[in-house]
Amino acid sequence: MPQDFAFYQELSPAENLAYFGAMYGLQKNEIKNRTEELLQVMNLSDVTHKQVGLFSGGMKRRVNLAIGILHKPALLFLDEPTVGVDVQTRQDIIAYLKKLNKDGTTLIYTSHQLNEAQDLCDHIALISDGRIIADDTTENLFRQHSETHLENLFLQLTSKNV
Repeated sequence: MPQDFAFYQELSPAENLAYFGAMYGLQKNEIKNRTEELLQVMNLSDVTHKQVGLFSGGMKRRVNLAIGILHKPALLFLDEPTVGVDVQTRQDIIAYLKKLNKDGTTLIYTSHQLNEAQDLCDHIALISDGRIIADDTTENLFRQHSETHLENLFLQLTSKNV
């Protein structure tokens, strides 16, 4: 799922999901069922048939994510999937991503929101100035550096005082 919007602005969420569902090779009834499920999860049920181009940035982000997970991929790359969404929607998205991961989807997740990454990920690669400065399980990183918060660990490793 790209950070930039990757859907048709002139279509509704339901139309976008139908289009991309067909591109993924999903059957019509699976597209219908997944569309209903994902629009509910993304808090978009009230705007199912409204033009996406008229949505706020956060709503567009949720449509983008719904398209990315419509076909239940085995591997999902996510680039800043919660940028611009409200707190409740962010929590809903993270909870749904955790469910996907528990159900077998591998998530590759990039974010500047380190608290969010800490909550979602069990393996972390911290990058600074284009270089990987730490790469291990969250548990091991915290143990090795006597830290309990990913943001503080990042600041510690980049020598930027809290």
